[in-house]
Amino acid sequence: MPALTSISATAKKSLRLDFSQSDPVVAARNAVGVGIPLVVGIAAGNIGIGVFGAVGALFAAFADRPGGYRLRLARMGATAVAAGVGGGLTVLCAHSVPLSLLLVAVFSFVTGMLLALGANVSQIGIAATAVAIVLNRFPQAPSDAVSIAALITAAALVQSLLAVAGWPLRRHGPERTALADLYGKLAERTRSAQPKRVAPGAAAVLDKARDTITGFGHGHGPSMQSYRALLDEAERLRLEIMALAYCVERFDRAEKTTQRTAVHDLLLAAGIALDAVAAALHKGRPFDDAALGPAMAALARMEEVMAGFPDSPTGHFALLHGRALGGQLRACGRIVTPGALEGRAVERPARVGRSRVSLQAPLATLRANLDWNSAIARHAIRLAILVTGTDALARLLPGGDRGYWVPLMVLILLRPDFAATLQRTTARLVGTVLGLCIGTAATYLLAPAGPYALIALVVVFVFGVRASGAPNALFMGTWIAAYLVALLDLAGSPAAVVVVPRLVDTVLAGLLAVVATAAWPAWERAYLPTRMAELLAAYRRYLAAVTDPQASKSRIDAARVGARRARSNAQASLDRTQAEPVTGTRVLYIAEGVLVQSHLLVQSAMVIDAARLSMHQAHQPVEQLLTVLAPFIARADRNLAACADAATQGTLPRGTASQRAAYADLRRDLERSPDLPPAVRQAVMPSVLDAADGVANSIDTMVHLLREPRKTAYNDGAPGLDGARVAKGT
Repeated sequence: MPALTSISATAKKSLRLDFSQSDPVVAARNAVGVGIPLVVGIAAGNIGIGVFGAVGALFAAFADRPGGYRLRLARMGATAVAAGVGGGLTVLCAHSVPLSLLLVAVFSFVTGMLLALGANVSQIGIAATAVAIVLNRFPQAPSDAVSIAALITAAALVQSLLAVAGWPLRRHGPERTALADLYGKLAERTRSAQPKRVAPGAAAVLDKARDTITGFGHGHGPSMQSYRALLDEAERLRLEIMALAYCVERFDRAEKTTQRTAVHDLLLAAGIALDAVAAALHKGRPFDDAALGPAMAALARMEEVMAGFPDSPTGHFALLHGRALGGQLRACGRIVTPGALEGRAVERPARVGRSRVSLQAPLATLRANLDWNSAIARHAIRLAILVTGTDALARLLPGGDRGYWVPLMVLILLRPDFAATLQRTTARLVGTVLGLCIGTAATYLLAPAGPYALIALVVVFVFGVRASGAPNALFMGTWIAAYLVALLDLAGSPAAVVVVPRLVDTVLAGLLAVVATAAWPAWERAYLPTRMAELLAAYRRYLAAVTDPQASKSRIDAARVGARRARSNAQASLDRTQAEPVTGTRVLYIAEGVLVQSHLLVQSAMVIDAARLSMHQAHQPVEQLLTVLAPFIARADRNLAACADAATQGTLPRGTASQRAAYADLRRDLERSPDLPPAVRQAVMPSVLDAADGVANSIDTMVHLLREPRKTAYNDGAPGLDGARVAKGT
């Protein structure tokens, strides 16, 4: 029953719609890019030129994803070259079945391994493999290999040029968009509550903005300097918003309505200013200084209110962070206009030397995943065997000229984990049924109008494919099936002939992918303990950095980014584990508990981070406070390390000590410390103590979760968290 429930939930999830990643402008641009080679082919009287070009253009379109123009061009250009090389090598090997199958096997394995570097990189391998599978069914003379490779590459490069056509006019459009989304999300955060045990907001858009502005292919010049400054301010703003939301919660608990309202009003007014920053970036216009007025007025009112409560520690803490927030909003108002107006002023590159891209890290990642127990390596082996095997079998069966659909669907559907494979298969199967019906009906109606009417239909279907967005496998499958029906009809294969075979092939490919993943599984529950251990290790580094008086800004920033990414990886792993149709209740129970407690831990650490930052900006020393905090943090570090080891090895946590006892010692030491400056004792110490209380609660709860007796009924033999036998005497 748990297995059936998991499968049912996964199937339902695959049919949900999420258009958060849809972009109609990009979809329209990609559709035009696919239509161009088809028009050229019809005009030249050679539909083969158009079809081959359309295939290359579509794969380049899938690489047209968010990012700076340099990164986008590099990604799409690499996909174009991979598709062209794949097409050329396929034509050269087509005369020999063993050689062509070997080529497909190599491409499939490499594609699976490239997933270790991310979906964007894997897309390059998918393009080359898919072209190799399809072109095997359209034999060409070996002498045409170079021309076909050039044709596919050229069409894909045209698609790439369309994607960066706005570069001369809006040099930093992607960067502005990413930052505008970030500041809009921060504005939303000021208007929302800050419930305990929930992950801090804006993490995903913050990471996306950082990757766009500082990642591979980032730009240079005055505008980029503005964007980097805005990115740094966003990190600080997020901390101050967290700290003020913490104050709102404290006032709520103490039923201090007047103070609570004052802080809440400041947050709401700050949202107005942040919305104005986002609007300036979105619309490319100067920042309106009037948007700062409500925030400055709210800050003045809060100062008046807090002056009436001179003995309120939370009030002093709120004042500290309110003033810091006001300064950061003013700084954003000053630095946003140069970035918002990019393209309307002469910019001189600020580059010093050439930036170099090192291949050492990607190669090290690939080498690390060349292991029999790696989920990526298993996926690559499964992919190579299934794609090559179905391709070979299709050549032997009647109708082998259309048999490429099964290996192509296996290539698209097969994922490293069972849940994702089942989800994609369910969505693609339903989508294919709908798409075949839509494509057949539309082609039947428009085919009499001539080839240009069919080209228009192809363009519409490609728009549907790209407008669906990555999360909507159902819609994407629908429009891809419809697109292929129209394209094949244009190439001379009537729609009525391909409908039933395509449907049967899709069902067969989906069954093969799901069965193969279940037969040789790489269950996510086996990797979940490692993800949780990585999360705890990242939080250890972040907690150590924000409490180290000598820590540099770069170290704290790196620890903060690492903690966010570790949390997103752990959450994704937990979600995949929940969708697996295998017993693992105990694993999930502990992992969910650890993740919930980690949210409380990181919120408490962020309060300490915000306090440190605000005191630094106010030129008030916090070294003495952090020095007294050191023993408490040292014990927290040891306890978290023990929890991480226990999660990974499946043992009880060894060497742990009560974090609550350490908190009691910390409280006593702080109250007796004679060297704390009055400002620190009054404004910061109570809030840091409260944050330390949260750290103690979360860590002691984690230790308790990992120390609970193993329940035989739930023990499924999974490694880590609960699967390994507990050593005697631990």
